[in-house]
Amino acid sequence: MNFLIDISFGEDLILWPRQVRLAAGVERLGDLRDKHVREMTHVPDPRELEERELIMETLRDSVRKRERLWLLTMTDAQIGAWKTWVDASLLHELGPKQSAREHEVTPIGIAPRLLIDFLLERRTKADKLFLTGALHGLDSLLISARAAKQLQQLGIQLQPRSVLVRLFTNAKFLAYLVVLAYSALRVLPVMFLREFEGSLVMLWAIDLLTAIPYTWGLLTMVTAPRFAKRMLGMVVTIATFMAPYVYFGLHGRGYPPHVIGIIAMLIMGTFALEGFKAWMDRKAYKSLAKVAAPRRSRRSRWKRPKGRRKHLLH
Repeated sequence: MNFLIDISFGEDLILWPRQVRLAAGVERLGDLRDKHVREMTHVPDPRELEERELIMETLRDSVRKRERLWLLTMTDAQIGAWKTWVDASLLHELGPKQSAREHEVTPIGIAPRLLIDFLLERRTKADKLFLTGALHGLDSLLISARAAKQLQQLGIQLQPRSVLVRLFTNAKFLAYLVVLAYSALRVLPVMFLREFEGSLVMLWAIDLLTAIPYTWGLLTMVTAPRFAKRMLGMVVTIATFMAPYVYFGLHGRGYPPHVIGIIAMLIMGTFALEGFKAWMDRKAYKSLAKVAAPRRSRRSRWKRPKGRRKHLLH
């Protein structure tokens, strides 16, 4: 079932899975896919104008594709060259030194989003030219709202998006909105049940008050990096999910057997979901942590993006 993992980057490298996760900025290793990582065998020298233009164009392409990480194998000299351009904190060591193409190299990860944030913070004239070439005219939804605002302050124009568009394209916001709407409407069918003897207002209040912690628990259960926090999320999810049904059962006659069955299935589903996510994490960990085979000769995945615009940094 390797197709579920979809991790083939760094297959000939020794990598530290935790560092890969931290550098990519994902909450769980099992959420990382090949489409999120640009693996490069050519390491451009940022001290050279032509090479820095290549980095600029690659950054633009990465932002468009929503890539989270660049994976490069650098010699000590190449790491030193990059440190003359950006802060060392942007160069994440993803594994130990290892032999490659008759050189000792270190797997280095660079997060495009952090590179943008760093250049926006530094704001030199050269940085502004670089960011203009990399980001001008792109959809502002492709970067954070904070970065989009800073770019606008620098005079770098993006395709504008309203706050509402940003909200309704945010997965977490939509999750909370759906659960709140569902919780607000779930009491309606109960109005037509003669067997229910409790307060509709109380049931409705329980539904609404548990909606936000339920959604938090659900999101935490499937995204939190630490097992203990995921288990806390599961407990909160189960407790807040069952609360309205417990009230309904205690204040009614003849609780329908099929409802008990549905609730039991949903609770079992939360355990199954957590088990599946843990399995995905473990498979991804093993895929990255394996001892690397001898490096094979293959074509670099660092490709010059189409539509190259020359000499933008002059």
